[in-house]
Amino acid sequence: MKRIIKISVVIATLMGSGVVAQDFNRIEFSINAGGGMSNFQTKPENGKDLWNWTGTAGWGFHFFFNPHWGIGTGVNYTIYNTGISLSQYDKNQPTVNMFTGNGFDFLVSSNDYRESQETRMVHIPLMLQYQGAGKTAFYAALGGKAGVPVVSNGFPKGHFTTRGDYTKSLGVIYEDLPMFGFVTNQLFPDSKNDIRLKTAWMASAEMGIKWRLGKVVSLYTGIYADYGLNDILNKKVVNNANAVVYQPATPDKFAYNTALYSNSKQVKPLAAGVTLRLAFGFKKVVCPVCQVCQPCPDCPPCPPESKKSKKDCTAETDSLKKLLDEQRIAAEAEALRKVRDNDIYDLEKPIINYTISQTETAAMQRMELDEKVAILKKYPDITFYIYGHTCNLGTDEINERVGMGRAENAKKYLISKGVDASRILNLYNKRDTEPLVPNSSEANRRINRRVQLKVAK
Repeated sequence: MKRIIKISVVIATLMGSGVVAQDFNRIEFSINAGGGMSNFQTKPENGKDLWNWTGTAGWGFHFFFNPHWGIGTGVNYTIYNTGISLSQYDKNQPTVNMFTGNGFDFLVSSNDYRESQETRMVHIPLMLQYQGAGKTAFYAALGGKAGVPVVSNGFPKGHFTTRGDYTKSLGVIYEDLPMFGFVTNQLFPDSKNDIRLKTAWMASAEMGIKWRLGKVVSLYTGIYADYGLNDILNKKVVNNANAVVYQPATPDKFAYNTALYSNSKQVKPLAAGVTLRLAFGFKKVVCPVCQVCQPCPDCPPCPPESKKSKKDCTAETDSLKKLLDEQRIAAEAEALRKVRDNDIYDLEKPIINYTISQTETAAMQRMELDEKVAILKKYPDITFYIYGHTCNLGTDEINERVGMGRAENAKKYLISKGVDASRILNLYNKRDTEPLVPNSSEANRRINRRVQLKVAK
């Protein structure tokens, strides 16, 4: 990356000296697309990072101070496909057997774990660009980008083995008992696991050839590189970082996490590839004396009658700066709105898998509530309702008590974690009147026995 920056600066300096002045477009609007290879530089324990493809597309805006130098920004939608491969995965989860009350360590191991990750980001760049003269000219751009994550998921592959280490309480290690959550060489399910990321700050470089196809149309062809400067993995929202999570209420059914939470040292995006940009220029600038670009080193000072046009040019520049600020603010607001919509969607996801007559929140439900606490603290303006639901088993009188008990206990837990009670507008008990799925099986009834938060509109 440093070598690319140094080469770009040297070439730009050499080409900037002694170039004959020419007319130029003060403003450029453009559309762009590109792609190449990406890596998240996770530096995993007992493994390696995997390279995969990346693609990006968007629009840009450039303002040129003179024929050679300008500044550019815009908005791009970028997809990163990355991955990690672990030669050995060994983690444990301290937990409790709900049926016997004995504490034990839930051991997870895998010797062929492989995970692909797909991350989508909105990029907002700010780049300083140099360009040469002529119909075919060298260009180079240096600067940075802010990457706002929209969605990120991990897709595990491989096999895993789980065991129950009761050495401290019973002096024994249990294995190969699937009904108790202890399996041997089981295949990871074909599912996706959420990855929570923070805003990425990246250094960026680009260079290539600018083809001036006409008076207002140009085509840029080049190569680019983006290098992440900060660790964007948000580990604070995850209570249990294991790739396989033991659930005391349903020991034969596991929850899953991306291995990034337990095996990566960092997540810093890295990408490189080729780029194409089609630009359309406006506000052509010419010298009133020789009809070439301004400022023109080969011409005497402009005559007095041209001073009025210089004043008008200053007014246009101020207006352009205002337009640039408005577009940047609008792009940032739209990106933040998308992030908020995704967070509200996660906040309203139902918390399921309550057992019959259970009103207290179990460990797995508390873990899901902790995720919602993180979202609520992120958006202190959100107010909401809590709904309790039951399946169709039991009388209306019992389900009335159980559904309301679930909502009340969820409220108590949220308040205990720092959520202001005034933000909880009311509690409602829906009993079995609003099932998510038909109550035709025990698996479906586990889904219908739930607590759900609804944001006040």
